[in-house]
Amino acid sequence: MMNWFYVGLGGFIGAALRYGVSAGAAWLAFRGHWATLAVNVLGSLAIGYCAPFFENASHPARLFLIVGVLGGFTTFSSFSLQTLSLYHNREFLLASFNVLLNVLACLAAVWVGFRLHYA
Repeated sequence: MMNWFYVGLGGFIGAALRYGVSAGAAWLAFRGHWATLAVNVLGSLAIGYCAPFFENASHPARLFLIVGVLGGFTTFSSFSLQTLSLYHNREFLLASFNVLLNVLACLAAVWVGFRLHYA
């Protein structure tokens, strides 16, 4: 039962952080997909760095941080919706660029996070 609490509390924090990044990006006049990209790359970097600390997948700190905070922070569902919206608006090049950049940048960020962890 406590595992649900750890994930839920972490998810609340992660979602609030994501909202803060999105609000900050909007304040800086960036379109929604750029804020989503920033969150996905930052979340990927953080998960790449933090994941190796936890060998036990059910460790409470891992559930809180990896599943909760970072799972609530990253926004691949938002990324998918925004990409589909770009496609429906016939912005095919931007939709393709959004997919490519999100996937490659996030994979690279996870790799950098692992490298930082083991440095």
